[in-house]
Amino acid sequence: MADITYQVVPHDNGWAYKLGETLSETYATADEAIVHAKDAASRQKIGNGDALLAYPAPGGRGWAFQELETDKSGSRL
Repeated sequence: MADITYQVVPHDNGWAYKLGETLSETYATADEAIVHAKDAASRQKIGNGDALLAYPAPGGRGWAFQELETDKSGSRL
């Protein structure tokens, strides 16, 4: 089970990733938002926790999910 979930959602005539109620900037495509969500997750410090990416499934039917790597270094910086 993931400790946090990044969602890729429609936003301001484009796409954004969302963590909780916080939205990223707007990207032109869902694919671009996915790339940036993965980058954000790779820098997320949640101890030994895990992250999950939820994005619209190809064909527009429901959601697709992908586990994401997080920073488990234990560094606070």
